[in-house]
Amino acid sequence: MFIYILLTALLFLNPVLGMWVKALKNRQTAKYFLAENGVRYVFGLILSFMVLYVGLIDVTWHGILHSFAVIIIINLIASSLLSYYMEKKTTVSNTGAFIIGCLFAVGISYMWFVYPLQTASERHELPEAETELEVMESADEQNIRVVPHGNARYRSEIVFGDLDNSARYSLGASSIQKIDDELFWVSPIEYDGLYRWFSTDHVPGYIKISAEDPNDQAELVDEYEMKYVPSAYLGENAKRKVRSEYSDIIIVSESFEPDDNGHPYYVFAYGHYEFFRHGNKADGVVILDAVSGEMEQYSLNELPEFIDQGVAESTALDYATWYGQYGGGFWNRFIGRDGVHEPRRDEMIGVFGADKDMHWFVDHERPRGSGNTMVGFSMVNARTGEMTYYGGEDARGILNGNAARDRVDRAFEREQWVGTQPVLYSIYGQYTWVVPVVDRNNGFQEIALVHADSGRVVHADSRREVFNEYQNFLATGLDSDKDVPTDLTNEVEETLVVDRITQASDEDGTIVLILFEGRDQVFTIPVNRSQLALFIEPGDELRVEYIDTEEDTIAIRAYENLSIER
Repeated sequence: MFIYILLTALLFLNPVLGMWVKALKNRQTAKYFLAENGVRYVFGLILSFMVLYVGLIDVTWHGILHSFAVIIIINLIASSLLSYYMEKKTTVSNTGAFIIGCLFAVGISYMWFVYPLQTASERHELPEAETELEVMESADEQNIRVVPHGNARYRSEIVFGDLDNSARYSLGASSIQKIDDELFWVSPIEYDGLYRWFSTDHVPGYIKISAEDPNDQAELVDEYEMKYVPSAYLGENAKRKVRSEYSDIIIVSESFEPDDNGHPYYVFAYGHYEFFRHGNKADGVVILDAVSGEMEQYSLNELPEFIDQGVAESTALDYATWYGQYGGGFWNRFIGRDGVHEPRRDEMIGVFGADKDMHWFVDHERPRGSGNTMVGFSMVNARTGEMTYYGGEDARGILNGNAARDRVDRAFEREQWVGTQPVLYSIYGQYTWVVPVVDRNNGFQEIALVHADSGRVVHADSRREVFNEYQNFLATGLDSDKDVPTDLTNEVEETLVVDRITQASDEDGTIVLILFEGRDQVFTIPVNRSQLALFIEPGDELRVEYIDTEEDTIAIRAYENLSIER
């Protein structure tokens, strides 16, 4: 990197060759001219150091040109005018430098301001998005996040406050991660400034808390001495460590991602520009071991299993924006607006889909807003970069995230609880907003499911209970003139014989698990709903009522043990 600093500092020297020739012919003028250019070079070293070492730009021809373009233009024009003022005449050298400076200014202005307009249609095609008209595949309810960011952050900060010498550190950004097939909010611990880094050998680890279980407690993972982190300085700064070996990659984002064993890594997503310095396309990642500083580079098609964010959020948002806005070219976005739609927010939400991969999600609206409904939504696979736009009849006209949250807020006006961070899923073949409900202090209270088509709200204080209630709602609560686009919500009443029975525990307490003769599904009864379930035995004949979701596990809504005389 330092060789590039020495070279780019040369851009600050006087570019008028005639002045060099004339000045060096005279010993007296040569002394002052060389002193002037020595000062220029020192200033160039300082600015180049700030841009390359502190700013950590990619060392590519377009990266350097983009970063130093203004300096080059000012130097050419100002130096040529200075030469004209000193010599009182135009020369080939100062005229040439002035013309080159003006042409360079026109050229860079074109690349910055005009060229992006001309490539609008190409950027629309850049994500290679597929338009899906069918309902998104239903998610596994076990990998649906129900703990909101604010609540996870609040409980993580409590654990962080109990850390020894916590004043030396700060809590980094919290992000959703899949660790050993379970969703967690993870927050790396960072240095709190230069002095704290200088006086401390390492940061003590990170904090994680389940994103699936509202009753889980935040945990400090402190068996790793993390030395290479973004808040460190000099060679221990995580991004500078990566840049020292990979000087020419376009680093787009960094994310903190422990592997399935809990070992901490920083993942740097990188890509390339299709059109000068715009039109970023995701290429892969460089992973940095936060403990040892070892690095490995991977393309998107060879990512290790534990990496969730191979594609940066900003890249995914660009994909969604370009796809929605520029289908008819740049000017159509402002004049005709045929087929134009755009992301509703300037951020995307990480969602784990039916394929267990993380996807960046954002709902789309028409230009200037579309009230409470959406026209579709984008899902960008954060491991592969593949984008799918869901714009079929089932997605158009359903509630957007703000409207879903408003419905939840109205449902809890008396308690003064509010919905937070709504996330759209396909649940039992129905588009459904999952909205955690919190009090004014970000304390978790309940889980709400909002049927995105009808706006009906179902809520309960546990995951299992709310999904059982939602199954019941889909089977019985929709208006008779509404078609339910799935056959997974049939009410069933039948008599079955118990083959085997056992017990398990979850966040709600004890559950009785039953296998019936001739059935390969597991039926469940929560003990807190029926303590008599503890007395069911193999061979008992039960009359049961349930919603047939055709899943491996089915909740029994009501039952009668016909083998017990009453």
